[in-house]
Parts: sequence; C-alpha cells; structure tokens
Amino acid sequence: MMRATLRAACAKFNPIIICILSTALGFSLAANIYQGEPGTAIAAKEVVTSDWRDVITQIAEQLSPSVVNITSEKMVNAPRIPKGFEDFFFGPFGRPDGGGNNRQELTRANGSGVIVKSDGYILTNDHVVGGADRVIVKLNDGREFKGTVLRDPRTDLALVKIDAKDLPAAEMADSDKVKVGQWVVAIGNPLGLTNTVTVGVVSGLSREFAVPDSDNPLGGTYYPDAIQTDASINPGNSGGPLVDINGKVIGINSAIWSRTGGNMGIGFAVPSNTAKYVMDQLISKGKVVRGYLGLLPEDLTPVLSQKLGTKEGALVESVDKGSPAEKGGLQVKDVIIKINGKPVKNAVGLRRIVQAIKPGTEVEVVLIRDKKEIKRVVKVGEAPDGQSSAQTTEEGIGVTVQILTAEKAREIGVDENLKGVVVQSVKPGGAASRAGIQVNDVIMEIDNQTITSVAEFNKAVNALKKGDTAIVVVQRGDRSVILEMPVD
Repeated sequence: MMRATLRAACAKFNPIIICILSTALGFSLAANIYQGEPGTAIAAKEVVTSDWRDVITQIAEQLSPSVVNITSEKMVNAPRIPKGFEDFFFGPFGRPDGGGNNRQELTRANGSGVIVKSDGYILTNDHVVGGADRVIVKLNDGREFKGTVLRDPRTDLALVKIDAKDLPAAEMADSDKVKVGQWVVAIGNPLGLTNTVTVGVVSGLSREFAVPDSDNPLGGTYYPDAIQTDASINPGNSGGPLVDINGKVIGINSAIWSRTGGNMGIGFAVPSNTAKYVMDQLISKGKVVRGYLGLLPEDLTPVLSQKLGTKEGALVESVDKGSPAEKGGLQVKDVIIKINGKPVKNAVGLRRIVQAIKPGTEVEVVLIRDKKEIKRVVKVGEAPDGQSSAQTTEEGIGVTVQILTAEKAREIGVDENLKGVVVQSVKPGGAASRAGIQVNDVIMEIDNQTITSVAEFNKAVNALKKGDTAIVVVQRGDRSVILEMPVD
C-alpha cells in the first residue's frame, strides 16, 4: 500500500481535501510521434481536422457543455468561542447572527460533474455531494438548478438529478479497452475556473488503494480498480470526466496520491464501466444491488501460483461465517478460476463478475484445490449496500448506523467476527455526539441490550426516554469504550 498521503478529491467540506484533474506535461512533445487518426467525440460526432493539434481543441469545445459545476451546501456547528472572548472575534456588536456558542454556519464546497443523460442525470463523486443539505448545479450556459442526489458510497460515485431536458450528454467509453500510455483529456472546474482543460496519459490500470477520511482516521474510501493518470491537482475537479482521444468518458476523476497536498502527477479515476453499472442501477432501482459471496479474494503471487497449481485466478484469503461462499463449500486457499463459465484472472475480476450477478442466482464456481479442479454450486447473496441506517431525528440520539460486515470490519480495523452496528454519521450537538460517540465506532450494547442489527439498534434507542442516561459499549479500533449518554 502506498505510504504517501492519499486524499479524496474536492469537497467533504474540509479545505485541505483536494481534487483530481488529469493532466500531462508538454503535450507538444508528441508533435513528431502522434500518428493516430482523428476519432469521435461527444455523442459520436466526428472530429474533423487536418492537424493533430486541433484534436484537443475540438474535444474541449464539444465536451465543455457536458461538464457542470456543482456546489454542495451544508450547515455545520461553528467552533465554540470561550466566554468573554466574543468581542475579540466579533467586535463590540457581538456575533453577526446574534446567536450563542451553538450557532451554525453554512459551508460550501465545489466540485465537477458530467452530464450522462440528456434528461438531467449528472455523474459525480459521492464525496462531492454526499451528506449535503443542498446541491446546486450550474451548467455551461449559466443556468442553475437545484439537484437531488442518489448515492453509492462504496464506489465514491453519485448521480445528481436536475429538472432539465435536452442536455448535451457525454458518451461513455468501454474502460476495459483502455491501455497504458494512451492520451487522455480532463475538463473540470478547478478553483472556480470553469471548463479548465488538461491533457495527460493513462499511467496505469487496476490500481488498488484506500483514501483515509481526514475527519476520521479509522474511516476512508476503498478503490479496488482505478485508472491511474498523470494528473495535476486542483480543488474543484472532483467528479469531472477523464476522456479518451475520441472524446468519450473513460473515468470519473476521484483521488490523488500526494505527500504534500500538491501535484505529484499521480491521480486516479473510477473506470467508466463501473460508473455505467452504478448509474444504471441508481436510475432503475434507486440504489446499487450487488451480488455477494462473502469472501476476501487476493491476487496470486508467482510462488503461490506454483504451489497451488494455477497461473490465473483469485485466491480465497478468508471466508465469512454464514456467507454464501461458506454455505457453498468454498474454503481458504481455494483459487477461483471460473464463475458461470466466465474466466477469473485475478481478485478484481472476481469482484466484477460477482457484483454483476443478481442476488439469489445459483452459479457454478470452478476452483483449484490441492492442485485439482473441482466445481461447487453457490447461491449468490446480496451485498450490504452500506446505507441501511437508523434515522437521525431531533428526538433520537443523533446517529446513522449500518450493519457491521466483515468487509467493513477490515476497513475500519476491528475484528471481523465482531457483532454490532457501525456508526456512519454523528449529528453535532446530539446525544451521541455529547457522549463522545464517533464515526466508525461499532455499537455493541445499549443499556445491557446486545446490538447485532439495525433493527435491534432501533429497538434499543426507541426504548430510551427523555432524562435517561444510557450506558453504551462501543468498539473503537482495537479497544472497547464504555460511554455514558444522557438523553434529552
């Protein structure tokens, strides 16, 4: 894993978080070596040019109308000011809002997006719009619309729907055909500079990495299959498109690798095939439904390939208890080489195939065990969507939670066999916040009631009465914490 700081790009309402924009140094260096024929751009329009130097210009002209500026707004609690220091911070007339120490402030963050459907669907990053109270989309022609958001935090993708028609939608490419070294173009809104165009190349494929959440050391976003590009780093470009020389979208710019927060020429984009899958599911179902086996796959090393008897496949590193994989007879050290006749070359390939299978489907799994090929039939389950939550209300304790899965446990650094619900968000000033409950805490017990599901969590919270002080047991990393939580 990369040791340098990886930052999710753009928004999350934190000024140190930066965004990604693909770029290249000196496209003019290719003047004597570029031999490709002009291709196609947005909506399959031909780029007609007799000079290669016009290709980027025409791509920019045709793609710019499809790239939008996104502003996310959120109300947050302002930092408390020590009593007696109000005049120092606000002058003799006090706070502008006339409020006390618990006043709230409106924060704004900017990002990019790309129109993918002419009837008002815009693709962007989840970290640009997730959790926002209000999302405003500004089109290239100056029109502004309020947007509604459909999220898929697992892939760091989101769709913003606006009430507009006949919009210039960009065309999506087949990211499986992307090759290292091919030219790419990015268009976005760095630092409010709309429709900024940069050029670069694809530096690598199938990059696997995690981006920590600067607000929560235990949390973060996992990217299992990113496109790497030599990207300049500019706040405001998150969610913008990375396009090929034909003007088709091959990825959604999402993260960078940087030790300093500045440009180091290593950026990452979510592949367009992933984006298309997520987009179609969000539009048709409102959420992404994925197949699930309940195992952790890893790539084979040369040594393991020799010892296990196969050059390609996904090594089963662990199997979740009670999972479809365990029920189907899959074991640790098995190497999966086919699912329903589709070859499995590596861990990423296995994930792609399984996620695309409809839950409840029985599939034939071909695997290598003790250097022998055997077959098993497994009934695919439904992957947790990461958004099953208890509702946050003024009367409640002020958190949203999800069931703790083995995958989530590994992500936040707790025992995979732990039972409980993991905290997704904490409302400032709520009972949970005042008690010290944090994002990614695993709530295991409330007032002696064991919590193993969202339903049990809801039941325990609903049983609390105003004036009660609940004892909450949470797991935080490698230690257990007991908290007292007064309920208003």
